[in-house]
Amino acid sequence: MWSALATGAVIACTTPHAWVQTGYGQLPKTKQNFAIKSHVDMSGATAKDSINGGAATTYVHAQKNQASWLALAASLGALGAAFRANRRKFVRKCTTAEHACDDVQADDLEQCEEVLVEHSRREIVAGTSLIAAGSSAAPALAGGAGAEVDETWVQYDLNTGETLYDIDFDPEDPLHGFVVGARGLFYETKDGGKRWISRSFQNLSKGEEISYRFQNVSIKGKEVWIVGKPPLLLHSKDSGSTWKKVPVSRKLPGEPKVITALAEGKAEMATSSGAVYTTENDGKNWRSQIRETIDATLNRVSSSGVSGASYFSGSVKSLTRDTDGKYLAVAQRGNFYLTLEPGTPQWVPHNRISARRIQAMGFRSTANQEPAEGVWMSLNGGSLASTPDPKYKEMNVESKEIYKTAEIRTGGIGIIDIAFRTPKEAWAVGGSGVIYYTKDGGDKWQFDLSGNELPCNLYNVKFFDNGKLGFMIGSAGILLRKRFAA
Repeated sequence: MWSALATGAVIACTTPHAWVQTGYGQLPKTKQNFAIKSHVDMSGATAKDSINGGAATTYVHAQKNQASWLALAASLGALGAAFRANRRKFVRKCTTAEHACDDVQADDLEQCEEVLVEHSRREIVAGTSLIAAGSSAAPALAGGAGAEVDETWVQYDLNTGETLYDIDFDPEDPLHGFVVGARGLFYETKDGGKRWISRSFQNLSKGEEISYRFQNVSIKGKEVWIVGKPPLLLHSKDSGSTWKKVPVSRKLPGEPKVITALAEGKAEMATSSGAVYTTENDGKNWRSQIRETIDATLNRVSSSGVSGASYFSGSVKSLTRDTDGKYLAVAQRGNFYLTLEPGTPQWVPHNRISARRIQAMGFRSTANQEPAEGVWMSLNGGSLASTPDPKYKEMNVESKEIYKTAEIRTGGIGIIDIAFRTPKEAWAVGGSGVIYYTKDGGDKWQFDLSGNELPCNLYNVKFFDNGKLGFMIGSAGILLRKRFAA
């Protein structure tokens, strides 16, 4: 049974600014209208009516006469089909102290989000029952964020079966964060990830049936940016209360892939073709930071010994930026990787370390801010290697001479992401929900039982709050959370 308690409703209609690229070439100006609607609901009320401070939420009811019941039955049949296609959408009539939505008509339906999100948490140690896990989790929920320490990774249920792609927390407020995913999934937390609230956008696809995949989110202070696919760029200046859609030109080299909130009105965006841009005025103007995209670079240097450069497909399959502004990219085929240093005009290509294709790469940067240099590389078949040597970014250095293969038993399951909490401690995730950890900087890895029975793939692991708070996300709406002592 669905239940909901309305705590607020906000409508924001904005006219986005034109996209103007300066520096290395111009992009045409475009304008679009965009309306966004956000409802914030908590749990604990009945499905029929719920009231909070004079604000009421009432679902559409059938009229009492018999003729209306027949019409209602037909309407509910169509509504049920739409509901099964997207479990998070609901037809309803809502009334609050600040805004009122009229009854939704069947012929001009605007879909409103069913904003109830209940979470359940359980410890996922092998042999631990759900009831025992619930009782052990209660003290952690009762205490403050600083007092909570988890024995193991704890699973949270976001009430969705869709894939989660990215998560980020505000470095200025470690309790405030967002998680995004497939089919426009968009959740917010204000208590460090113990409770998540579902959000939605209205008129995002201009009346077209487009299913956007939110693949990257970045937050800093009141600035929040989201990158989606098909090409989409969203921006909020008030911590996510209201949003605008920033137009993306069709002539942009590649598609927006990674965005980083830097300061008020300032952000840096990288595309799938390796173009990098910065804005200092909320996305009105974007300035190119490099002279050429990856394919242009490869056309010049393919004869310099980079294996597979001539097979470059024009885009990268992964793109990572560290806090210092360095970039690391893996070619779509996984046959080589590239690096980009801040202030340099082009990417530098590098050979892989063996005949196996590169599956993923990332920096060894630590969440607790201790200095650390180098990168890690996972290969097809479950192999893993890393190097602390800063020469990994030099063009004429042979990669296989500076990387060291790690001791890890994956059984052939690929490692998809790794994050270093400290220079010595790191966590790795991959297919079939596998979780590994190291305590010696990445030389030896051990299997963690938290992933024993996870019915999913884990795609992302991140640490926040100086390494004291960790998250793992993946398919089937799986989100794992762990609070560390230090």
